Amino acid sequence: MKLALTVFVGLLLSLATFGQAPTEVTLELQKKIKQDIEKEIPKLKQQLEKEKANPVGIEFTLDTFRVERFMQKYIDLDFSDFGMRDATFETANLYDSLLNKYYKKLLSVLKGDDKKVLIQAQKAWLVFRDSEIKLVGTISKDEYSGGGTMQQLIDSAEYLDLIKSRTNAIFNHYVRATQSY
Repeated sequence: MKLALTVFVGLLLSLATFGQAPTEVTLELQKKIKQDIEKEIPKLKQQLEKEKANPVGIEFTLDTFRVERFMQKYIDLDFSDFGMRDATFETANLYDSLLNKYYKKLLSVLKGDDKKVLIQAQKAWLVFRDSEIKLVGTISKDEYSGGGTMQQLIDSAEYLDLIKSRTNAIFNHYVRATQSY
């Protein structure tokens, strides 16, 4: 369901900008996008603090806002199939960085052998992730899917969903472990 929604939103964005040529998002342009997003952070942070959100929740909300806003701004510029695919993979990389950040935070609060449980779970998840991506690639073959550039969008969206879901799960474990409700 999330996958279909992601692809649908991407298609809507491309239709909304019909008539304009997509702009290739270079590394320099990505840097500018990130700088522009940082200008939006203080207002959002102030709003969250006003709502009395806890500091752990505020940090995660700001982190995920940066990532989601990055994808939105990227696709606003390059709404071609390849641009949306690249935006999705770049967004997955950003979520992967958050996954590592919150994994390390969770690991730091666990004690003794409990750390080994997390490490083992993460290793198992990595095996699952890699196997799932291999399956997605198999299903994307022309003989099963019918082919086309849409398959690349679906593949990238599936990958993003996996990383994003695990990031949220690790963050939720961290919240529970630190009792930061």
